[in-house]
Amino acid sequence: MPSVETRAIILRTYNLAEADKVVVCFTEASGMVRGVARGARRLKSRYGAGLEPWTLIRIAYFEKEGRELVSLKGVDIERSSFALATDAEASATLAYMSALVLEFMPPHEKNALMFRMMVACMEALVEEGVGKAAIASYFETWTLRLSGVLPDVSVCAQCHRQLTEGEAAKLGIDTQIRCTDCGRESDMKISAAVRKQIQLIQRVAPCTYAQTSGYEKTREELNALLKRLTHKALERLPRALETLQAR
Repeated sequence: MPSVETRAIILRTYNLAEADKVVVCFTEASGMVRGVARGARRLKSRYGAGLEPWTLIRIAYFEKEGRELVSLKGVDIERSSFALATDAEASATLAYMSALVLEFMPPHEKNALMFRMMVACMEALVEEGVGKAAIASYFETWTLRLSGVLPDVSVCAQCHRQLTEGEAAKLGIDTQIRCTDCGRESDMKISAAVRKQIQLIQRVAPCTYAQTSGYEKTREELNALLKRLTHKALERLPRALETLQAR
């Protein structure tokens, strides 16, 4: 029964039996991991506040071959998102981010870039004056990219021509980007401004992006594009998106 120590972000917890919890977290070393925290629901639990959603922790657990759930040994808190708990928009954003990770990331598949992006977005949300909606769009864009779903918005998938900076494009039913000459009349139109936002997200940190002008002007169109890509990939939309859009 090997022991693993790694950094992790808590996504969700579920009650188990009388005193235990099932913990779902994304780890730096092993990707998505589900485990049992024995005695986590007791008043004097050794886990304390370390199992709250979107807490960055250092976790130790035992993994037994053939078992879906690992056994948590202990946690040490590195960063808490407790300050965001009273912010309805921030809470909705974190819930949607969790839903995306749970939907797109397979279990026990290491993805260091995804982990770093999650940490950066979590840190950006606590910054003063940072727009939560922009962070949500940033996170969704990167999740789609790291899952292999985000199309290249700089090149026409049909004629392979490099699109110019001010050129609009179209999104086909196959979720490929095409120039307006190659695209169909029924395809979704993608403005040059939205293409620019997608490219910007892939170049800068989340906090920088959220403080860059241009997002609010393209917000509705950008989110429609991300929604289309997410729905195509999952054949549905996460329920948490409804709560986020209601804010």
